[in-house]
Amino acid sequence: MHLFDYRNRVHHTSRRRLLRRYLCVAFVSFGIAYCVLTTTRTHPPLSINPATNDEVQDAYHQPTQLRLSPGRKYLTYLPHSGFHNQRIAFENALVLSFALGRTLLAPPIHLAHKPIRYVAFDTLVRHHEISTKAGLEHCIQVPSYLSRPLECLGYSESSFVPWGWLVNLSAIVEPIHVVQLPNASQAWFREHFRLRDNDIFTLRDSSPYQFRFLDTVNSSGQHSRYSQDIQLSQLATVHHPILQIGTLFGTSRLRLQDPVNLAYQRSVRQSMTFANRNLLAVAESIVLALGGYFLGAHIRLRDGYFKSEAERTVKSVWGNLLQNVRSSAAEACRLERNFSGLPAIDCSESFWNGNCSLMINASFTAEQPECRIPHQHDKISPLNTPLYVATDLRQPRSHRGLHLLRQTFPRTFFLGDFPQEIRTLYSLKGPYDSVTLQPFLLPFIDAIVAAKALVFVGTQGSTFSQFVTNLWHTYHSL
Repeated sequence: MHLFDYRNRVHHTSRRRLLRRYLCVAFVSFGIAYCVLTTTRTHPPLSINPATNDEVQDAYHQPTQLRLSPGRKYLTYLPHSGFHNQRIAFENALVLSFALGRTLLAPPIHLAHKPIRYVAFDTLVRHHEISTKAGLEHCIQVPSYLSRPLECLGYSESSFVPWGWLVNLSAIVEPIHVVQLPNASQAWFREHFRLRDNDIFTLRDSSPYQFRFLDTVNSSGQHSRYSQDIQLSQLATVHHPILQIGTLFGTSRLRLQDPVNLAYQRSVRQSMTFANRNLLAVAESIVLALGGYFLGAHIRLRDGYFKSEAERTVKSVWGNLLQNVRSSAAEACRLERNFSGLPAIDCSESFWNGNCSLMINASFTAEQPECRIPHQHDKISPLNTPLYVATDLRQPRSHRGLHLLRQTFPRTFFLGDFPQEIRTLYSLKGPYDSVTLQPFLLPFIDAIVAAKALVFVGTQGSTFSQFVTNLWHTYHSL
């Protein structure tokens, strides 16, 4: 072949390839624009008022205002782990305080990129001493262009907010009183309230499931993950002003049979909905941008058990969503075959047993670009319903594990698709340390938006999913 002819052929081949790439990019861009324009609406800008941070009905007290009343008895505990574990512990503390007739000294919510994990009581006390920001008020004043003092390193990587900042306590604390502490430091606690050793009765746990609390003698059971049962009647005889407990995390830590205690426990759990008007405003703006009519899901894949079960989790959520848009089992199988790139999947009735095939490895390794073009066939047009996915993945839009989900539901949205709405959260500061709260509040927005969906499907075993399910029932008056 003549060199000129060879170069000419290569030139035309390159032009054809380049043209195909331009067409593909244009096709994808058109699809994304179509999805956004047909799903989102124009709304007035949000008005976030930092002055309303503490205007939830049960306002928090400043540390200088905290006092213990003579003759009154109190209960406190040590929180740990992520927000939802802290929430469960707070719920248990409220119920336990109510049952014992003690005022709850409630540690604040610890918001952090790296939460304090559970360890035995004495070690957990030391961890809280390290995490406190008492005496570090000057750190927030250091300009960003200057090197921070050693004691200020990591100052903005966590914050504390009182429970009354986030939820409405007024409906559940009437029978008892709650004093909201600015931190969980034992040293600060003892010094501020001028406590002596004989003022405090301490239950020291050495394992996360050591103590379980029972309100009736005959409620003790042999089949329990807890190693030691304590009757509330025994704790009622403690004469010390302060009853100090370690961990209170665990949905089964309180074994209750008294109807009054059970009724109060139900009211506490039902009241754990977010009441901060700034968070609700941001979430509602996203709900409106989604058109108000959408599906919701939570997919947890990044850590521990959930990482090892990633494929099964995605497939379970995918299948449950398909059921909610009334897709038959055979149609679901065909959708999996079409969208996962596995034509070998057998969708015959003899093969089908009511569950979709678990052969989704191809969807986790697929390299083809995803075009968010709505489905044109009337039979599967319900799959064009917007889907909002709350997830712990950093880049869910490109994560291979969600390929099948994104292909099946072309109008899939994540929190990162709404930068204008979440940007307004930057004005919110921690009431105790003035740290910017926006990075810590994003999971709360995820939860509220997902719970506003017509249908919600969560990750099995996730406390976040369970919380969103509870929110969903509340928002839908079920």
